[in-house]
Amino acid sequence: MARPYHFVLLCAAIVSSGCASIIAGNDPGMEVLSDPGEATVFVNGNQRGTTPFRYAYTPEDGDEVNFEVRKSGYVPSTFTISPRMNNGVLFADAMLLGIPYIADSKSPSLYRMPAASYLTSLYKEVPADVQRQMVPVQALVMGLGDRPDLGKADGVKITTGSDGFFRELGYPESLTHSLVTGLKDSWMDAKMVRPGTQKGDELVQRAKIILSPKLERVHGDLKGQRRKCYGPIEMVMRWQFKSALDKDSVLFEKVTTTTYHAHGEQADQALMEAMRHSARRFSEQGELQDMVRAAYGAGLVRSKGEVLRIVRPKPIAFEGRKDMLAALVKAVVTVQTEDGHGSGFLVTNDGYMITNQHVVGDESIVKVKFEQGFTLDAQVVKTNKDYDVALLKVQATDLPALTIGDDKGLMLGEEIFAIGTPMETTLGQSVSRGILSGRRDIESRSLLQTDVSINPGNSGGPLIDEKGLVVGVATLKISGKGLEGLGFGVPISVALEMLNLSFVQ
Repeated sequence: MARPYHFVLLCAAIVSSGCASIIAGNDPGMEVLSDPGEATVFVNGNQRGTTPFRYAYTPEDGDEVNFEVRKSGYVPSTFTISPRMNNGVLFADAMLLGIPYIADSKSPSLYRMPAASYLTSLYKEVPADVQRQMVPVQALVMGLGDRPDLGKADGVKITTGSDGFFRELGYPESLTHSLVTGLKDSWMDAKMVRPGTQKGDELVQRAKIILSPKLERVHGDLKGQRRKCYGPIEMVMRWQFKSALDKDSVLFEKVTTTTYHAHGEQADQALMEAMRHSARRFSEQGELQDMVRAAYGAGLVRSKGEVLRIVRPKPIAFEGRKDMLAALVKAVVTVQTEDGHGSGFLVTNDGYMITNQHVVGDESIVKVKFEQGFTLDAQVVKTNKDYDVALLKVQATDLPALTIGDDKGLMLGEEIFAIGTPMETTLGQSVSRGILSGRRDIESRSLLQTDVSINPGNSGGPLIDEKGLVVGVATLKISGKGLEGLGFGVPISVALEMLNLSFVQ
């Protein structure tokens, strides 16, 4: 009697286990996580919960399920998951029980998610009106050593060869571009530069600092193939900010450890995304922005040079607006160099004058031609490349000089005059008229925008208000097809500050 009894129990166990599989099947759910946590999860546009959130798939959600993760103060993150049909369990159950294989495509048990969990990184929002700080970035330095432990992929050590998971480690420039992209998404106006080149050195000089990144560790614990991998990639980065004024001088440095989670992308792409993630997390450090600005400010102070005290000039006399400009042109000069010419204007009666730095370049002596017809040698006393201004000095006395005005008090639409030498030296002291169109920040410089006609040779000439006072230094023009010329000038208050000039009576 024992045999039939045990046979019934065995059959019952088989049937019950098969039915359980048919009813439950695979778990079609997925854990949605966020860094930082407690973010709101939306599925196909509908709010469903907060992270950590357990998502259970139903075919009604569609072949592609769209997720959006939101948290106040952070940029929303979106991603799409495509559930896969997996009816192998039902097929096995049918074979086990000896019943026909019938699949219901609407059953959640037929589906599985590509991964058991999905961790999305949320990045802090950058206010639209934030003043971005220019940060030159030099090529990534590889500090991994000779035989680094790069982790494993499916239990096999990760290598950097042509078929290796992390082969991009052999191309630091590609990783540097990803790093710069991450920084650009923040408050930094990051630019990849090559020190030793003219353009690179100019950017570094303007920013007063340069960021030197170094990769000290990368370690992955990945699953899948090189073309499609999953898992965490940890990075340790050393970020050094160096002075543009003192060679190889480290102002300060930070070390960060970050973890990026790959979700089915190619291994090379995952590595670059890990670098971008590391850079973005680095930029979010609370005190970093203040430290970079302080370094820039300290560099600006040094670039001004010593304070130079100059004597305030006697005002140029004129009767009414009709003869104002005819009197003022006598204080405007044509600056001649070996490479071309520009304009300038006197600010003292004993021969100090202001022009653009790019007009004088690296020359120490230039020639200046006066409206009255004579030419004198002028010494380049100091320059400031950051704001493209320079101070010249001729040996003379009792020269007509312009009076400094208040650029901060200018109103939009107020009339402005430009005096200079456009195109040819024979056109010296030409006058054009326009209005103040706006105030702009271009490459970290505060500039006055005007529709005054500014042509090659006008650079360094004065911008004058309705009262005959200097309010700016003409410095830049933008033009193009279908675009009227836009003129820009350095506010006179900024020019005096950047040259560290102080008037005495």
